[in-house]
Amino acid sequence: MKKSRSLGTALLCSSLALASCASSNDDVDTTGGLDGEPIVIGVQSLDTGPVAYPQNTYGAEAAEWYINNEMGGINGQPIELNICSGDGTPETGVKCANSFVKDDMPVVFDAYDGTSMGAMTPILKEAGIPIVGLLAGQAVAESADYGTAFYFSGPLETSALGMVTVLANEGKKTASLALTDAPSSHGYVDDLVVPMGEKLGVDVTGVYVKADNINFQTLAATELDGDPDVAGIIALPEEACTGLLGALRQSGFDGTAFMGSCSQFIEELPGEQAAGAIVQPRLWVPESYEHAPAEVQDQLDSFAEAMEEVGYEDEQSARSLYSFAGLVNLATIMSDIDGEITSESVLEAMKGLKDFPTFAGPTVTCDGEQWPDRPGACSHEGIFFEVQDDGTLKPVDDAGYIDLNP
Repeated sequence: MKKSRSLGTALLCSSLALASCASSNDDVDTTGGLDGEPIVIGVQSLDTGPVAYPQNTYGAEAAEWYINNEMGGINGQPIELNICSGDGTPETGVKCANSFVKDDMPVVFDAYDGTSMGAMTPILKEAGIPIVGLLAGQAVAESADYGTAFYFSGPLETSALGMVTVLANEGKKTASLALTDAPSSHGYVDDLVVPMGEKLGVDVTGVYVKADNINFQTLAATELDGDPDVAGIIALPEEACTGLLGALRQSGFDGTAFMGSCSQFIEELPGEQAAGAIVQPRLWVPESYEHAPAEVQDQLDSFAEAMEEVGYEDEQSARSLYSFAGLVNLATIMSDIDGEITSESVLEAMKGLKDFPTFAGPTVTCDGEQWPDRPGACSHEGIFFEVQDDGTLKPVDDAGYIDLNP
């Protein structure tokens, strides 16, 4: 069953920490007037609970509208999204995975759920249901046996290596960066960020916080205590990114701010506070429109139109684009399947993907060889932006995407 929710409903669901929620956005017709039995795609989205990213779901709903209304569905058949809401617990992930298996989903789209997908992976793998996403929030799925999962960007290591690479290239030696206090966060910093930083001469300190209860002035003071060259975040919700950067600037920090994949702070903070910050989304995001190639500008226009159609025109963040772009990629690939859409046919289509130009992203090949020990990663490239005085994002490298050396 398709779950479509307004912002008010999403907040209510969050407060109740439910695994699913009734629709309150039924006035938006996403079917495009297409006839026939819909192709149902499972979607796992971390959109409830204390570390919710509702933008994940907003982008998915916009993709459903776009695929049906602008792409003609999948070979004329409408798609329907079965969205299971993660709440930050593995237990909910298990329930969602079992539900997808019971409903015989041909594919499950990972809308960047970094807490539930690890628990879901063995269940979906056993059932032969492929996992597809734009990027993974944890390494379990993308490090599993080839064919378990496919992500249209590099693995977690892309973010870690990309971050320390761009900071090293900027001549930075120390960084103090915040992220959600969770076991996966500690592992990410200890096992990836710190050793990669050491190799490139950047000393990174992780500052762990509970995302639902942040005193931004205290957090800013903690980060600035060691007088770092760089302060900011590795991964926090959009509103926390805005709050922290504002507190850092108010505390007198005029050094380099690293803001992960956040983007909404650019519009929400005065220009002088956001300017100079470095971000590393996996795609060309709306704020990079002015500096993007013409074909990417067309794609970002399509994203903006779809978000407006489903009532989320003010939620055009990196996360909503991740869901949107990833599902559009998936629908494009599924449209090339000759015959019935099943988990087996989707798996074969993903395995055969070579030099595929993704939506607002890199060209990818899903052969399991793009990154060592991460067969689920379909790319080894990254893109990094610096916030300009006018609020636009300009690529740090003129080429846009750059190869990373794993």
